[in-house]
Amino acid sequence: MGTRTIPVVLVLDTGDGGEDYAEEQLQQLITELSELDLGSIDRVTEGPPPPGSRSTGAVQLGALILDLGGSGALLPVLAAVVQDWLKRRRSGSVRLKIGEDEIELTGVSDEVGQRGLEEFVRRHGD
Repeated sequence: MGTRTIPVVLVLDTGDGGEDYAEEQLQQLITELSELDLGSIDRVTEGPPPPGSRSTGAVQLGALILDLGGSGALLPVLAAVVQDWLKRRRSGSVRLKIGEDEIELTGVSDEVGQRGLEEFVRRHGD
């Protein structure tokens, strides 16, 4: 059997602030993510906003493709790092997407959001 990789698309939405601010925030997030033992962190090339995107001409924040390697064991760690990063900024959100499954993380932790994240991790954590 070959090693299965789990690609995770991460899309940062800083809200307002312009392209320079979004890029600066994305670079800070990349720095923190690079401390994890990820297979790779790659930028998604810019293109038109994805279908169904809530963006209506606002800055398309950066998108990253993260390789979790052969297991989903890093997914809860990745989610925790992203949530902590968002809490310290007190604004914005990050969408994590695996295949067609997607969850939006914010700096505000509530019980419903936490249960949703736990379910997302359970679905992809094997």
